[in-house]
Parts: sequence; C-alpha cells; structure tokens
Amino acid sequence: MSMIARSIRPFTIVNRFYTTAAASESIVARLKNDRKTFMKEKKQPDLNVLKGLLSDFTYYTKSPSFKEGTSEDEAMMSVLQKAIKRRQDSIEQFKSGGRPELAEQELQELKVLESYLPEQMSAEAIEKEVKSLIEQLGATSAKDMGKVMKAWKYDSAVADRKLVSDAVKKLLSQ
Repeated sequence: MSMIARSIRPFTIVNRFYTTAAASESIVARLKNDRKTFMKEKKQPDLNVLKGLLSDFTYYTKSPSFKEGTSEDEAMMSVLQKAIKRRQDSIEQFKSGGRPELAEQELQELKVLESYLPEQMSAEAIEKEVKSLIEQLGATSAKDMGKVMKAWKYDSAVADRKLVSDAVKKLLSQ
C-alpha cells in the first residue's frame, strides 16, 4: 500500500448546524441559530443574553440535578424560566434600590428571554380553566388546593404556576 493510500481515510461529512424540520422547531436549535444571527448583525446585548442562556443550559445538563431522560426542550424551558425569574427579581431590586438604568437593562434582557417562551395563558383564561377543574374535582375548600394543583394539566411554560396557585386560592376561598 502506498503512502498516499494509507493517509487517505474514509470520512463522513458532519454538519452540526444542519437543521431538519424537527430540529428547527426545537428551542435549543432556535437559540443557537439566533446566536449566529446576532453575531453576524453585531447585536451585542441580545447576543450576550443568548450566550449566557446557552451557557446556563450546558451547566444544567451536566449538573447532578439534571434528570436523565429529560428532553432537551424541557431542560431548556426550565433554564429559560429560571433566567426570566432571575431577571424579574433583579428588576424589582434595582427599582427599589433607586437604580432605574440597571432596571431598564434587565428589562431589555427580560424581553429577549420572553420572546422564546410559548404564548402565555392570560389570567382570565387561567381562572376559567381553574373554575372548570374545581367543578370537575368537586373541590370546595382551601384544603382541596393540592388536589386541584395536581390535576392542573398545562405546562408551567404556558401558564405561570404562581398565577394558577393564586387563582386556585381565590376561587376556593369564595
């Protein structure tokens, strides 16, 4: 065998950024594509938010609290919701601390993060669903709150659990 023949190895073309229809629906793929777009457009504040989010996602998937078998999108939604909650808390603290410029910066970052969430249920829609759920379960008092919350079928990415909890408390206390 000649020297040239030995140095040529069969290879496969691997394109990590190739997206199929299924992958384009993935929030992780969307974030990575947007990161590339923001790099090209030099949208620095938005790019920093996405880089931080993807970094948090990587750390989360390698942490001991990550459950094997969790889908990539579920894990990203968890990381995304934590990042949003962190920004909301920061905004409140900056406003109470008399730092409106920092609160405004956090608000801009929050808007970028919220653009990746699925459409949220309104408070009225949540209340309507909770009413029907309470009727189905026959819940009558605040003691039945746990039963209602367990039966809640919407993902926390679509309906904020705090809003659901508040609606349940309100309707069961009447």
